[in-house]
Amino acid sequence: MTIISSIEIRKAVLSDAIDVATILCESWKSAYKDIITPEELEAKTNIAARVEKEKLFIASGANIYITFFENSPCGIISYNKSRDADLSDYAEIIAIYVLEAYWGSGVGKRMMDYALAELKSSGFKRVMLWTFEANARARRFYEECGFVEDGAVKDSGFSNAKEVRYRLDLTQFHETDEERQARIYPIILSEYNPAWPEWYAEEKINLERLIGVENIARISHFGSTSVPGLLAKPTIDILLEINKTADICKLRAALQSHDYRCLDKDKLTLSTPPPHLMFLKGYLPEGFAEKVYHIHVRFPNDWDELFFRDYLIAHPETAAEYASLKTKLHRGFEHDRDGYTTAKTVFIQKITALARKERKKNK
Repeated sequence: MTIISSIEIRKAVLSDAIDVATILCESWKSAYKDIITPEELEAKTNIAARVEKEKLFIASGANIYITFFENSPCGIISYNKSRDADLSDYAEIIAIYVLEAYWGSGVGKRMMDYALAELKSSGFKRVMLWTFEANARARRFYEECGFVEDGAVKDSGFSNAKEVRYRLDLTQFHETDEERQARIYPIILSEYNPAWPEWYAEEKINLERLIGVENIARISHFGSTSVPGLLAKPTIDILLEINKTADICKLRAALQSHDYRCLDKDKLTLSTPPPHLMFLKGYLPEGFAEKVYHIHVRFPNDWDELFFRDYLIAHPETAAEYASLKTKLHRGFEHDRDGYTTAKTVFIQKITALARKERKKNK
């Protein structure tokens, strides 16, 4: 599945071990070739041995994050509680590597900001790291990120190379709730996944079980994931039309007790029709789950979203035009979900009007 995203960061899983090892080995060859001996470098960058080590680290639950630039693996960062006895209340950036081809692209800064935000949200107040004393480029990068050298020096274990220690006060690193939400829940565009209709069908059954079919007028799959072949955010949009006799309080209670987050009139940033209610599923504290759902609760009506869906299915050339628009908008709205939605409005309204006109003509 292709993901279109300028920079994507996620926790590494076992299947990422080869990519993680490759990034580490290639980064060492680029950054440390003038610092340690060729023999030491060759031993450190044995890819087969490194893959096995990374598999063990990942399997143990280590905080290793892999970064992608336009779907290509390009960097890793890992962190944990400090191993230094005199800095036991510190977190430690254990490793941060970016492939040489991506130096200057902003990948390193994005990874560091991601790690610092996660560490601060985990309750850490300070963070430290070690780097080669002779690595002027890395030292400059850490200083640009706010780290300060504290004077500590130690042997690195390689030749006569020394390491120096840097510290950072995380109270200086500020991220608002809105910034965190935008960071961990970015706009991601994926090629069409044939499993999406199956995910919808599973959730439809689940909603019927939780709410009761007697309270439901109709359930529909809409949005880009309902259009075969269309580039889409991998989020299943579901239109849940409830009978006007349904008890809203009971509906909310039933869903909120089963991993759904409720957005009502006060929490919705974009206006919705009555009963002004929406449920989210798959928004985990650290980011998206594999399956993500938006449940749009409405009273029965002839909704525009279904007209738009049906028109795109019947007109592949219009669906392709819509995919092109989304790709273009993504570059400017990767971390602005509401802005991204608003920017598509004119196109959606135009196509919906055509769909209604076509439906009326064919009656």
